[in-house]
Amino acid sequence: MSTWENKEFPYNEYRPGQKEISDLVKNAIEKNSIAIINAPTGFGKTAAVIKGIIESNAEKILWLVRTVNEMDSVIRELKRFNLDYSFLFSAKRTCPLFKNQNDISSEDFWENCRIARIKGLCNYYTKSIEIDNKEIWDVIEKMETFSGIEQANAIADKTKSCPFFSLAELSKNTRFIIATYPYYFKDEIFERVLDFLNLEKSIVVIDEAHSLMYAHSILETSITLRDIEQSLNEIKEYGYSNTEVEKVISNIYNLSKELRPKLDNVVKRIEKEKFNEALNYIDIISDVAEEIRDKKFQKFFNINYSIKVYLSHLLSWLLSLKNDYSYLFISTEDGIYRLISMPLDPSTVVNKPLQRVKSAILLSGTIPPGDFVGEMLNINRERIFFDAEIMLGIKGKIGKSLTIVSGDVSTLYKTRGESMYKRISYYLNQISKLDGIKLFVYPSYELMDKIGNRFDGQTNYINENKNTSLEEVINKAYENDKLVINAVAGGKITEGIEITNNGRSKIKVVAIIGIPYPQKDAYLTAHEQILSKRLGLTKTKYYLYKVAAYIRIKQALGRAIRFPNDKGVYFLLDYRYLYGEIRKLLRLKYNKVTKNIDEFDATMPEVVNFLKD
Repeated sequence: MSTWENKEFPYNEYRPGQKEISDLVKNAIEKNSIAIINAPTGFGKTAAVIKGIIESNAEKILWLVRTVNEMDSVIRELKRFNLDYSFLFSAKRTCPLFKNQNDISSEDFWENCRIARIKGLCNYYTKSIEIDNKEIWDVIEKMETFSGIEQANAIADKTKSCPFFSLAELSKNTRFIIATYPYYFKDEIFERVLDFLNLEKSIVVIDEAHSLMYAHSILETSITLRDIEQSLNEIKEYGYSNTEVEKVISNIYNLSKELRPKLDNVVKRIEKEKFNEALNYIDIISDVAEEIRDKKFQKFFNINYSIKVYLSHLLSWLLSLKNDYSYLFISTEDGIYRLISMPLDPSTVVNKPLQRVKSAILLSGTIPPGDFVGEMLNINRERIFFDAEIMLGIKGKIGKSLTIVSGDVSTLYKTRGESMYKRISYYLNQISKLDGIKLFVYPSYELMDKIGNRFDGQTNYINENKNTSLEEVINKAYENDKLVINAVAGGKITEGIEITNNGRSKIKVVAIIGIPYPQKDAYLTAHEQILSKRLGLTKTKYYLYKVAAYIRIKQALGRAIRFPNDKGVYFLLDYRYLYGEIRKLLRLKYNKVTKNIDEFDATMPEVVNFLKD
């Protein structure tokens, strides 16, 4: 594998700001500090950070990403530096033995995997113990693709070893490990896979670090009434009738049924102490779940047969509920009754992990303003900041943008009504005629339903729903160069979609309808109550509402400009963009402000010319 000697920057020259980031990262590592880097997509953050890490001669780097697809850009840059690396993500997605068992939970997958290994039923695992790390690295090094999924599949195909366990073993010998958030922020996963790391000498890089605002969601666990009912059925079927376990699960079922709201789309916070008695039986439930799984293995084992033990899922929920920082909610959203256990303070998830490493590097194009790390994450360490726009001015921006604000519309509650919806839909119809992919972003599904279906018959569009996949949207976008994508702020599309061709973004226009403040519900109310005990109510509301809206807006706008030569047009359809905190936070230059339909129509030729120029 490669060494770190003489690792030159793999590009002809530094872009503005890259050398400064590299030096800042080196300085932060040498000082055991936290580096916070705010720079847009396309700036070259990843390459600059890698160069700074090399200059610091750091011993071990854990590079954390939110999603599997976000690994690819890190892999691309590491390959360009000719550096060795390993990567870790869901073993279930690349398991060559249980590849047809996509319908099982992660708990079931790992328990099935464990029993298959113990019983000697997985030859892939056996091979991963025997195989030399060099053979695994040779497969990775020779591949031209930057896709972590494709590289993992190639390991299984070419070496007949388990990609996950082979990569976990390789991680012990590479300086760079790329992993999804749970591998560091979920204690049970970290201890199972990465406990060999000497954290006091390790560097953690966190991509899309604005997501740490919601780090508590990483530990969210939920069950349905159906899960509990199936657990009871399993207990009876496998010989545990009239036992303590049956009595405990029956009590959980009856209590859950009693707590169920009578209406759909209701979320309520419940005192988790109602389930305290069940928490005393966790060890017994764990033993019974293991015995049931063993019996099912003996009876049904087949690589094409999904072995599910509902009691295992119930056990995971109880373990989550036992956590001192967890809270309990019941929900009937989407017509499904769920009991949800989750923390509400992100600092309870990320504070200790980020305090104990040698240094942490936080990267994003939308780092929350203010002392986000000290206040929201409650981390008391020296912090070094780099903000591309503040430090470099115009040179800190990527691509070219044109921003138009419509000052005669709003989604403020008191302004809502048919006449307002008609006016907004008129503007959207005009915008939809522009060249390129258009992304229309709504504050909620409710408003998208009321406004987002009023296009004329010539407009091709797709509406995001809770089951929409990025792949589905991307495929439609490549089929139609003028597609309109209706999406909800803070959803998977505005946070994660990238539609590109030949180094240019195909999304040319982003329209934000209203200001996407989070809607107040039982989750947000409880979140506010918990955080305000530590931050005070004013600071808490600033982060939970204003900063949250700022991040949603910036993330959505960022879908249009992904590369230095991109152009994007931003339409902000709400008069509230003209004043107050949100304007200060966005730091956007408003090229045009329209006050009526005539002024809006008069602006459109300029927009057309901007996109064609």
